Amino acid sequence: MKQFLPLFLIICLIGCSKNESVIEGKVPNASYDNEIVYLVPVKNPTKKTVDSTLIRDGSFRFNVKPKKQNQIYIIRVKPLLRLKLQEILVIPEPGTIQVDLDLRSSASGTPLNQTLQQWKERKEVLDSAYYALYREFRKEIDEMKKNQLQTQMDQTLNESRAYADSLAEKNKENVLGRFLQSLRANK
Repeated sequence: MKQFLPLFLIICLIGCSKNESVIEGKVPNASYDNEIVYLVPVKNPTKKTVDSTLIRDGSFRFNVKPKKQNQIYIIRVKPLLRLKLQEILVIPEPGTIQVDLDLRSSASGTPLNQTLQQWKERKEVLDSAYYALYREFRKEIDEMKKNQLQTQMDQTLNESRAYADSLAEKNKENVLGRFLQSLRANK
């Protein structure tokens, strides 16, 4: 019986680690060393549910246990650093998630995070286009031009909603789909 105990422990450790989510992050340079990075649940954050780690040699790491998976988190730094390190949404799921905190942060490495990153990039492009049109609209005095700009703004907004709705439908069985649906419900 004693001879099977070490084998049992090894199997258990291997089995348990397969479900672990690892978030490996980097920042632009070592000037951020010894700053704290926070992993904050989007929904109902408390002192007990927020995790933190230090940046060392321009990188950081979180190991997220299975019981903390299937929810969306924000990776963030203290407010002053957010001027240069954009917050990023991540979904801990089994595997390794690569995070780059920078002026334009990104996350990749697992299926849901790839999709979340694609949504983020598309949303940024469409939001930028919308606000450029909006700025033009506010300055414009010609009513015909204003109507054209309003139509373009509506089209951009509809494209953004349609894309989010499509992703929500494709992911309705997981946390990403529920998150996108909740954004729509809050508008």
